[in-house]
Amino acid sequence: MAEELDLTTVPVDFVKEGSDWLAIFNPRVPRQMDVQLAARYVHDGVVCSVKFSLDGALLAVGMEGAVVLYNLSLGEKFTFTLERNTGKPNHARAVCISPDGHFLVAGSEDKLIRVWSIKNRMLVHTLEGHHGEVYALEFTPDKNTLLSASGDCTIRVWDATQFAETPDASSIILDETMEAACRVLRPVSPGVKLSSKLALTSIAVNSTGKFVAGGSLDGMIRIWKVDGTENDSAEPVETLSGHEDAVYSVQFVEGGLVSASVDRTIKRWDISDVGVGRGECRKTLQGHKDCILAISALQVGRDHRVVSSSRDGTVRMWDLKTGIVQFVIQGHKNTGMQSNH
Repeated sequence: MAEELDLTTVPVDFVKEGSDWLAIFNPRVPRQMDVQLAARYVHDGVVCSVKFSLDGALLAVGMEGAVVLYNLSLGEKFTFTLERNTGKPNHARAVCISPDGHFLVAGSEDKLIRVWSIKNRMLVHTLEGHHGEVYALEFTPDKNTLLSASGDCTIRVWDATQFAETPDASSIILDETMEAACRVLRPVSPGVKLSSKLALTSIAVNSTGKFVAGGSLDGMIRIWKVDGTENDSAEPVETLSGHEDAVYSVQFVEGGLVSASVDRTIKRWDISDVGVGRGECRKTLQGHKDCILAISALQVGRDHRVVSSSRDGTVRMWDLKTGIVQFVIQGHKNTGMQSNH
């Protein structure tokens, strides 16, 4: 059931207002945390993607023609340029930072994946292989593997152990070696014709690094096994069906997975037995008034929560167990595209 938090009906004690934002707390549940604007970063163009480093010290922001990296602890800002092969705009649709904080990675509209050394602030690898825009990037927790999702309806599995922090004469040869060895995961068997509805918009890796989930435009979530054993397959081992429109964000949580869709809902899936076809939706969260384009799950003690951002201009904090909204933040005047805690 939708949880409505209306500024006109919520008691004033449950509203906190800043200079250009406000938070509305749910008066029906205990307030367990506060909301405060920590920083504001203003950009000249559209922000396509954002991602924190694992330790929260770095923030990467993908834009047209560049990725901006903020060192939050030192107050520094660096810009990494996307070289253009044509005169067309080239947006960084996906960004991520390696778990060890050594590499900044961007996937863009020109179908390339660029890898920079953060320490040396230099482009060290350019990975080719996708035949469509790169929409999502994710490292496995051990930092040894980079996964990329694309509009070409594939997920590519890259050997990140080969990444070098300093470019040299062998870099081009190394890139070609990684491209040749790259595994390709597909949503359907090779004999089935691909359609644009199978384009993959989001990916997530579970805590063990053994499984990767991908959300696509057909509203399906597919899960592949990627632990490097002989049981690995280019085809999904599990498919989750339930959303009525495109899935734009997925994330593993304890015992399952959460997903967000253009259908304005968040779904909580039970996938405790991956690969046996028993995955099912246990809860559907409703409340956003437009497409949900990003989610991020977090655990605080025994409480499991998920944060969602939407085209309706709000960010919502949900209790994943009860499905109740804890609070709503209003501030953005335009779409919230990607979030992570």
